[in-house]
Amino acid sequence: MESIRRATLDYPDILRGTLLPTEVSEKSDIASVPDIHAAYNEILKQFYVGEQYMWLADYCVGRGIDNMEIGVENNPIVLEAVESTGYPYSEIFGRFDFPILSVSKLTMQTWAREKSLLPLLERSWFCHTPTRDGHPCGVCHPCEVSIKGGMGYRLPLKARVRYYLRVLPRVKALLKQFPRFYHTLYSFKHHR
Repeated sequence: MESIRRATLDYPDILRGTLLPTEVSEKSDIASVPDIHAAYNEILKQFYVGEQYMWLADYCVGRGIDNMEIGVENNPIVLEAVESTGYPYSEIFGRFDFPILSVSKLTMQTWAREKSLLPLLERSWFCHTPTRDGHPCGVCHPCEVSIKGGMGYRLPLKARVRYYLRVLPRVKALLKQFPRFYHTLYSFKHHR
């Protein structure tokens, strides 16, 4: 992240704005907010959305942050949650801004290439579960989205092979199509 922050300084006319210093927080240090967890469970009954939004909402409450910017791009599930008003969505998604939600990976790639910023864009990281040697796994959701979004070249060959051979992510994707059943399994896993 620090190398990206430094590199942005080389393009002041194109990249206006500020990347604040990176703060690392352990998930175990974030206090759980019961109202947020209840809202997350209500959302899960309707459709799947990643747990990270619950944790980040907890983080925002604990740190007194309003409108945290999250760099999710072109995600119809998040878009549906963001556009939904009222409880339970506002309890979680009302705490965030999504400045690039309507932009696809390929659109970003085209823009970066036109502005000679592609090497900078390709320093970004997306994998949730990198391999021991620090490469994208090819099976987590962000790796899947990257491959389906035309950015598979950013993953090493082994990761792309794992993507095509994955089994557990396919089972999880199938379960997500049945939100109430997925919520029940999630509740057992987390004793809720």
